[in-house]
Amino acid sequence: MKQYFRRTLLCLFFPLLWAVFSFAQPTVEAGFYNEKIDMFFLDDFDLSNPSANPPLFWIRITNDATDRNVTLTLNVESELYGLLASGTTKPFFLSADTVFTITNCDLAAGASPFELQDYTINQEAATELTNAILSTGMLPSDNYRFQLTLEDVEQPAISSQEEISVEITNPTTIELVSPGQPVGEGELPIIYTRLPQFVWDSNAKEFIITVCEKLPTNSSPEDVMDNEPRYSGSINSTNFLYPASGAWPLEPGKTYYWQVKAIVQSSSGTIELKSEIWGFTIGTTQSSRTSGQQTFYLNLLNDLLGEEVVQQLFSDEGELHDFTPTGVLLIDGSPATLQELQNLVQQIRDGKYKIKSFQITQ
Repeated sequence: MKQYFRRTLLCLFFPLLWAVFSFAQPTVEAGFYNEKIDMFFLDDFDLSNPSANPPLFWIRITNDATDRNVTLTLNVESELYGLLASGTTKPFFLSADTVFTITNCDLAAGASPFELQDYTINQEAATELTNAILSTGMLPSDNYRFQLTLEDVEQPAISSQEEISVEITNPTTIELVSPGQPVGEGELPIIYTRLPQFVWDSNAKEFIITVCEKLPTNSSPEDVMDNEPRYSGSINSTNFLYPASGAWPLEPGKTYYWQVKAIVQSSSGTIELKSEIWGFTIGTTQSSRTSGQQTFYLNLLNDLLGEEVVQQLFSDEGELHDFTPTGVLLIDGSPATLQELQNLVQQIRDGKYKIKSFQITQ
């Protein structure tokens, strides 16, 4: 069991290499087959059958015109756990003017001349790390540092050290914020804009957002999301403004469902993390029947003041009941474009500016 853990820890950490190390004579290059991996699963490191492990990284060693015997030493550190492990390969021969490549499978295989030997583990840190791995099946989120030394056995002076680090984030959360509410939790909210701002929280980096119309023939939320999308696209942000052009217009009186998928690169390949399915209905007030540009203004107002405030303003008793935007836009008393207004709204969302109060004038 102890030896199994040592080898498992090796396979968990060593694949994270990404650098080019230049030495006085020989050189070694290393890199991921997939450079965007944010998540590692323990099941991808079966040391009882190393050849079945996925090819996560490659190492290319280049020698000069001199035959050499060299060793490679690895130290692994973590910001949370400190020194985790260290080990050195047996000396292996580099013939003159040779270039060869190995993979993580070679480092783990018992019959490989490149297997790390004398691999020692910080038992206290290892226990904490093991508990964290067993609770999730993944390498914990942390910053991991790797110190490598390539050394000529006969001439130790011909050596070099390099430290690299990698941030493992393990994206696992995706929660919708607005517009609407989870489908199945009562009557869906009515919003008074055909260009809603979609917002969600997630620790992932890449997303696909899909908006579908609910049809009379649909029997479940999943059935709705199988309809032809009114919009579907990739985004690298946690908010999205429904486009005024280039997408199927959202129509007053109709109900729409939406869902976000987080795209995560893992040691097993690409994973899609699906959010709940939320829904909303487009209101049929005069304001929701305006042109696309006018609706765009209204949507930005909705983003500035909040859906609840805007709905109150445009309700039957609201101060803006039956109001139709004129399309005239001023910022600090000077004419402004839609793009300038949108930039201002984004700065408010980012916290650069704060709305203290607002007033409606006739």
